[in-house]
Amino acid sequence: MALTFKVDNKIARVGLNRPEALNALDVTTLLQLSEAWDEIAQSDAIRVAVLYSDLPDIFCSGMDLKSVIPILTGMRPPESEDEKALAKNPARAYAAMLRGRTWDKPIVSAVHGLCLTGGFEMVMGTDLRIASEDAEFWMREASFGIMPTGGSNAYLPREIPLAAAKEILLMAEPVPARRLYDWGFINRLVAKDQLMDAAMEMAERIAGNGPLAVSGILKCIRETTNTDIETAMNKELEIGMPIFVSADAREGVKAFKEKRKADFKGR
Repeated sequence: MALTFKVDNKIARVGLNRPEALNALDVTTLLQLSEAWDEIAQSDAIRVAVLYSDLPDIFCSGMDLKSVIPILTGMRPPESEDEKALAKNPARAYAAMLRGRTWDKPIVSAVHGLCLTGGFEMVMGTDLRIASEDAEFWMREASFGIMPTGGSNAYLPREIPLAAAKEILLMAEPVPARRLYDWGFINRLVAKDQLMDAAMEMAERIAGNGPLAVSGILKCIRETTNTDIETAMNKELEIGMPIFVSADAREGVKAFKEKRKADFKGR
């Protein structure tokens, strides 16, 4: 398996685990990621996901261009069953990388070591990001004479200053985690040996909150980004008011009054 996938206490852990290729995203890895994200999106038993690397010194070496691009572009016919599956439904590659994600369960990414190209773009598709102090991010496509198409041209200008986004994409040079933290792309910067503890602490806190509220917040942000303020305010009421009258909301208020942890059911 190219992934480690575990669910415990409403948290799904998705670990990149392809040591022979430094976690490069090949056809099989993309299909497994697509399946993992589908399960996370659809399962009532999962409230938050953590994306990380099982390898000690690298998060992801990017897209495995030699195996994926020929299938997506039709340069050669698919041979393995996985290649046939991706050729039949190329959108699964983009779903695997969280490009244009439309489902609203939070994903926390925990990044250490090198995070290159397609791996970097997948991190852009997550909601909250924690990086170790040794992490380094790199969009290299322009240096290869190609343009990235995993979402970076759309994500980065919306997440960090425009000039910084252009620098990352046009210069094709490595960017230390500290700079991305200063630009607001990374939520927390920690020592490497604290990375997973910090990511799990964040995930556990989110998982303990009301799932309707959490998904509603993400849905509202997703649907109102770049809209005018009046449209955004109306959408906030449209999404938020039904949550105010939910059983979860009543439980949250009751638990607060009784000074106990709320038992949210997602309804």
